[in-house]
Amino acid sequence: MRGGVNDILLAEIVQLSKKVFKERPNDKISTSAYLLNMAIRLKAMKRVLKKTGTIYLHCDPTASHYLKILMDTIFSNKNFRNEIIWFYHDSPGRSNKDFPKKHDVLMRYVMSEKYTFNDKDIRIPILDSSKERYKSVRVLGGKEFYGGKSSETGKIPEDVWSIPVVKQNSKEALGYPTQKPLKLLKRIVRASSNRGDLVLDPFCGCGTTLHAAELLNRQWVGIDISQFSAGLIRNRLINKFHLNRRDIKVIGCPLTLEDAQELAHTCPFEFEKWACGEVGAQGLYHNLGQRGADGGVDGVIPFYFSKPQFGEAPEKTFAVVQVKGGKVHPDNVKALSTTVRQSDAKCGILICFERYMNTVENNREKKRIKDWTGEFNFIQGLSVEDLIKGKLPNIPGLRNAAI
Repeated sequence: MRGGVNDILLAEIVQLSKKVFKERPNDKISTSAYLLNMAIRLKAMKRVLKKTGTIYLHCDPTASHYLKILMDTIFSNKNFRNEIIWFYHDSPGRSNKDFPKKHDVLMRYVMSEKYTFNDKDIRIPILDSSKERYKSVRVLGGKEFYGGKSSETGKIPEDVWSIPVVKQNSKEALGYPTQKPLKLLKRIVRASSNRGDLVLDPFCGCGTTLHAAELLNRQWVGIDISQFSAGLIRNRLINKFHLNRRDIKVIGCPLTLEDAQELAHTCPFEFEKWACGEVGAQGLYHNLGQRGADGGVDGVIPFYFSKPQFGEAPEKTFAVVQVKGGKVHPDNVKALSTTVRQSDAKCGILICFERYMNTVENNREKKRIKDWTGEFNFIQGLSVEDLIKGKLPNIPGLRNAAI
């Protein structure tokens, strides 16, 4: 419908969702509020999507049918192209009462008939078992196929994609709860954009879309409400592509000491998330967006520790990160040592404002850790002022990071 969402239809969707979902007092957000929230954002996405563009929407199955109506209304049902099933057979989970959940849904809409679709860039191999079934001239994936040989390399993937999830122990894992596999986003970016095009992810999380876009020579913009996400993404791209920290422009996060002080005062938990993201911590020790006990751990920085002895394999370990936006007491510093030992970490980092750095220095355990690259403190402080300047903790892997 030209001009965006029909307000009457939108109101009907919201009213229908209220009837279907009996809202409970403990719900953080009602389904009707979520749909209204999404409608506003989907309208904004349409305004910036060019005529050759495509939008992919990944959504929860409890609301996907309502979102399909919203997408039909905003982008027009004639521009609907696919309901893609992302199938992950290797994910954990069993059920005795229901069929185990092993897939997510991605809805694909285009802006016009001139949309970009690079079929040659996303082709996948044809199984030998499939080739054997064809011994005469046939059509497979829109191309002539004869005697087990294809006139094109592979075939266009169907609308069911078998792509493994990101497991906690995989090399790709960043400790982010909703992390998507790079293979999934690479296929989407390859299919629907060209080199030099701009890719927008308005809910970019841990930055897999931006990673795929950078890898495939696209321009990119990512948006996320979480301060933690911004730092995590910047460090992810710096580490993967050897970029300079100044190559990545961050808007809306603290850039000055005054910004950091204001954030620490108005929203301590967002301040904590921002600091963890800036140093490349992976994961927070509570659910993102929630406050709660964390046992003295706000984040962890994984790294490899290489012992000085020649020939010994590097040990995968981590540093514990604790963030203090207010006053630091001697007991806070001493407690960090206990936390590090109890968690089997290699060292601990306490981030605070410069005026409390003397407290950290005077009360920290003076033990030092040595590997083949040098020495670093078992407990070390990092001031917010230095963090804003681009300084990172003195641990292997971050010691020589670009600033």
